[in-house]
Amino acid sequence: MTTEPPDRRTATAQWGPVAWSYTADDEAETARVAAQLVTATPSVWPAHGRTRLRVRSTRDRAALDRLEQMASGPARRLREENYRRAPDGTWLCCGSRPADATDQALPRHAIGHHDGRWTILHDDGSSTEQRARTGDIVLRALMAAALTALGGLTVHASAATGRDGRAVVFLGHSGTGKSTLALRLARAGGCFVSGDRTLLVPGPGGWWAVGAGLLPRFRWGTLEGLGLAMRVRDAALLRHGDGRCRVADLPRTPAKVVFTPAESERVLAVRTADCAPLCKLVVLSPAEGGVPVARAVAPEETAAAVRAHSLPSDAGCLAWPVPNRPAQVRGIAGLVEEVTGAALAWDPVRHRAADALRRVLADTPAAPPSGPPASAP
Repeated sequence: MTTEPPDRRTATAQWGPVAWSYTADDEAETARVAAQLVTATPSVWPAHGRTRLRVRSTRDRAALDRLEQMASGPARRLREENYRRAPDGTWLCCGSRPADATDQALPRHAIGHHDGRWTILHDDGSSTEQRARTGDIVLRALMAAALTALGGLTVHASAATGRDGRAVVFLGHSGTGKSTLALRLARAGGCFVSGDRTLLVPGPGGWWAVGAGLLPRFRWGTLEGLGLAMRVRDAALLRHGDGRCRVADLPRTPAKVVFTPAESERVLAVRTADCAPLCKLVVLSPAEGGVPVARAVAPEETAAAVRAHSLPSDAGCLAWPVPNRPAQVRGIAGLVEEVTGAALAWDPVRHRAADALRRVLADTPAAPPSGPPASAP
């Protein structure tokens, strides 16, 4: 009896409730897209209630030429590209870029949805690297669209699990130590779920923290504070070259270093996970004293922090084809009633991350009562 070899042109995996597949004519393209999204730890989201996402990448210059003649209307944005829509609903990258675009422009392509499957059309002359970069961005945007349709809330936050497999989400402005705390928690025996953006999604048994599809990315200050800077400088990373040259040998040092899940495991010595049941929301702020200070907070304060740190979905112009949200979506009010909230004032430069974590993850004092204070007798 013979066994059929695996089709290396198709990659499959799961991201929270989204089971995705990506198929391309080029095995190298598929492998590169998969390398940036397949986590080190298998998904723990239950098998029931999954959303299926299928993406096909192919080259067809003639089809792109026809779409270019028909696409019209106002430009809509996806990441750092503008798109116009054709009559059949296909989105065509129109060449003009937003004024604040910083990354290298993507080559000509189009994104369409037909018969339950998404298709990315590329130009004949596009390279494997260009197609993989486009496919990576589109796949992440489609996952964001699916998670948003399921009631997911996108927040400016990092997330990681402890040894018990439950996620702690750190909300805060840039520079408040979100990534530092998440990485430190993961390196203590848990898993890194997301950096910078996290989706809070209602699911089986309560709320879940799901990675926004963005790779772990850290400033040099974070890496130096955790004693990882030299190890990273000696590493060869996919997002900062071709995966063969060292970061230290690049013409320009990146402000933030980006890791694939496999690189996180190899270079940062941390496991990665796509999602985890949510157990605590921690709101970060600068410290005013000499030691980190943790306290419990009332649901209204947690809700205000979630609203303050909410972000638009990364789906951009791409909408999930089934717009109806399920009945179990409960919004921010339901989230803060079901998930414990805490606040942590600390300084990522002066304070040890391990000490700050110990204080905020310990049993904090009871949260203040909701509503206005009672009047004195």
